[in-house]
Amino acid sequence: MLPQLMMLMFGPLAMPHNLPDRTPTDTVSPLTVSGQKKDTPADAKINMAGSDADAQLVGIWPGTAYHNGVSGKVRLKCWIDVHGLAERCEVAQENPRNMGFGKAALEMRAVIKLAPPRGPTGPVSGFKTIDIGFQAPDMHVDQAGLAHWQHDVAKGPLAGTDVSDFLEGSRNGLSMRKVTMLDNPVWVAAAGFDDLVAAYPGKSGGGEGYAVDHCRVQRDGTLGGCQTIMEEPTSQGFGKSALSLAAKFRVSAQVAQTPHNDELWVDIPVRFPTAKELAERTVMAPSWVQVFDGRSTPKLFPPEAAASGLTSGRGVARCTVGPDGAMTDCRAEPGDPDGLGFSEAAVKLAGTMRMNLWAADGVPVTGAVVRIPIRLNLKGAGSLNPTQ
Repeated sequence: MLPQLMMLMFGPLAMPHNLPDRTPTDTVSPLTVSGQKKDTPADAKINMAGSDADAQLVGIWPGTAYHNGVSGKVRLKCWIDVHGLAERCEVAQENPRNMGFGKAALEMRAVIKLAPPRGPTGPVSGFKTIDIGFQAPDMHVDQAGLAHWQHDVAKGPLAGTDVSDFLEGSRNGLSMRKVTMLDNPVWVAAAGFDDLVAAYPGKSGGGEGYAVDHCRVQRDGTLGGCQTIMEEPTSQGFGKSALSLAAKFRVSAQVAQTPHNDELWVDIPVRFPTAKELAERTVMAPSWVQVFDGRSTPKLFPPEAAASGLTSGRGVARCTVGPDGAMTDCRAEPGDPDGLGFSEAAVKLAGTMRMNLWAADGVPVTGAVVRIPIRLNLKGAGSLNPTQ
């Protein structure tokens, strides 16, 4: 079972004050991220303040801290890819601790979009630190509603569980409901490259776009009630196009059955690549849901390599991603050293691997051709080799 977080939500998602009514969907503009300042070591900063200036943010707050007027600060360390997307993050610092601020900050990963690191030839992937400040707003609290929710947590079916209570949405409504947030979902069905091409907004002019769907997971694993919580750029139809793809996604019915029958929600990042990248159908950020046991690699170590006195080598398998994420039609490519059986062993190992049907950078994987470098060791565990 994937990790799940309990959340409380403020009714519908808020519309930013400065966004004109273009479509009937509720659309929230991207998070405003400022660059690094000389007096701070962080690469970027996001303020989750209670002021009107930050009304465009879809705020995610630890519920207890929010109601008690407690402010907090979190530093995330995120791997930012060449598109500026946070593929994965971890909490580097949290203050105060044990009040849910770190988990709340991690829930914002899908809507974080920064300027990617720059290399000599263009954007490159790399780690960046992001400070997220939670400035407690001065607001009137629905004390009766809060007391009712606290009673449910203390006395109800959630008693004794590790619950992270979050608030999401605008400050204008205090109608709260308990939901579970599904993190890092493993999809049993997802949109494909052809679906992405068909959904590409015509008025975008072929430019790259990004949007995030926020959807309720139905009991059968399908999605419903989806809303756009981010799109960039905001005036070219990427949010509406992303929503049209939501019906293609499904998690297993087993995952959809939440422990306490609370509503289950999930965020889907959708990146619309350039026409050239779409045509190439590459997978730059795979999420593996099944990999080989590294302890088995010594058994597959090529005898001819061992006879030559080698104790390590790298093989490369070239595979096509099947409709279930499995590696199919795997073939050997030149290894290091070449001609000693390392790539043939890599083909055998790659055939046991399976990829999540939606990549960490928000694109499909089915039908894509991937190169899988695998390090084989005569003694000790082998591993996926990130070098190409």
